Amino acid sequence: MKTLEKLADRLIRLTPEESEKLGLIIKAKLMPEQAKQQQGLLQQQQGMNPQQQQQMAMMGKRPGGSMPMPTSRMAAQQGLLR
Repeated sequence: MKTLEKLADRLIRLTPEESEKLGLIIKAKLMPEQAKQQQGLLQQQQGMNPQQQQQMAMMGKRPGGSMPMPTSRMAAQQGLLR
């Protein structure tokens, strides 16, 4: 436990430049793991039937398609403009 406390103290005392370098190093070390996870997701998706793939694709979308950007006239009609 003492080792972790010492490590935390060292991390707290990092300069902004050292913090940035540490962040880059950590990202670089995590990239292979993230690539494996993404590859696993792709393999899972390939194992789905077309209907399941379509359902997954639709999950993040709003029902009824995209909402049009409101015009100033529409906003005024809804009482949004004063």
